[in-house]
Amino acid sequence: MKDAYIADYARSGFSRAHPRKPEVDAWADTRGDALLAGVIDALLERQDLDGAAVEDLSVGCALPVKEQWGFGGRYPLWLAKRLGERGRGCASRQIDQQCGSGLAALRSTAREIQAGAIEVGLAGGFENMTRVPMGPALFKEGVLTSPAALQQAPWLELDVALNMGLTAERLADSAGIEREAMDAFALASHQRAAAADAAGRFDDERLVLTNAEGEPVARDANIRADTSAERLAGLDPVFLEGGKVTAGNSSPLTSGAAAALLMSEHALARHDARPLARVVGVADCGVAPERMGAGAAAAICRVLQQTGLHVENIDIWEINEAFAAVPLHAMAELALDPERVNVWGGALALGHPLGATGIRLAGTLARILPVEGRRYGCAAACIGGGQGIAVILERV
Repeated sequence: MKDAYIADYARSGFSRAHPRKPEVDAWADTRGDALLAGVIDALLERQDLDGAAVEDLSVGCALPVKEQWGFGGRYPLWLAKRLGERGRGCASRQIDQQCGSGLAALRSTAREIQAGAIEVGLAGGFENMTRVPMGPALFKEGVLTSPAALQQAPWLELDVALNMGLTAERLADSAGIEREAMDAFALASHQRAAAADAAGRFDDERLVLTNAEGEPVARDANIRADTSAERLAGLDPVFLEGGKVTAGNSSPLTSGAAAALLMSEHALARHDARPLARVVGVADCGVAPERMGAGAAAAICRVLQQTGLHVENIDIWEINEAFAAVPLHAMAELALDPERVNVWGGALALGHPLGATGIRLAGTLARILPVEGRRYGCAAACIGGGQGIAVILERV
């Protein structure tokens, strides 16, 4: 099997999404596929890579309905000038693995390279959560449905499984994670993200792109450098009366796009590209739908087993902060050092544009490893519906 490398990675600024107040979202008038196309063009331009060299495009999107339906990934491909004009022979696909969609797209591209089928491929992801909001509104419209047989299944609490906030409540209760710990983790996420932003850590990955109004979008809108333990403690539970999960210890609704350029060793030499990291392994798994947040830890265990590595071999962890309970559960289950988890902050502060998040997790991890002088890193995410996905990267 050949090696697959992340040659480069970039993303848009992540905006604050709000279906009822679109004016707060810098990307409110920008289709998600068009935003991804802009990221792809910028990525290829800075690599000085002709679009004809790209043989494969995998696109992650958690809600591929309405305008986010992508004709099998063709819309982002055609909208990207460097692909649409030169890369019409490029194969594409659109992948829905919910919050794991971006990592699933990266896995697809990496495996094509590892199998020797292609030399150069792109993995991308996007979500515009203002223009295509999350489930409840789509269920109300009839765009999303659930089978009647599952609604009465004795083994499945579908009302919990379909509500990510309730699954976080269930995970926190079963794992003994208290509200205070979740709020403290959220505060640390904002503090770390703010410090990383101030130090310019995101400058190489976060592009300055122009929105539909012609305005440059250069920052991440969700980081709250001025938040405090007192402010977080004053927030009411969102999903369950008397519960622990609040808007402060949950990831905000977010719009954004991200893309990674992957190459074989031969392609790196041919295009004179310097890789960020080698893809060591990717694994996913299923868990109880009502405790979907447990999927991150389960997927980490599986990818470690598949690669023959152990927890102590992993130097840096990127565990998606869909809810604070998710990384806290993984840290407890695997006895992880908190100082090595989400060292530049996570989705609680940066945001969680569902389909793009997996690419951001892997791409940011690939950039952290050389800064920290570390060898191995692992990025993982839980997945709505009861799954998890994880990737291990090695610094080159």
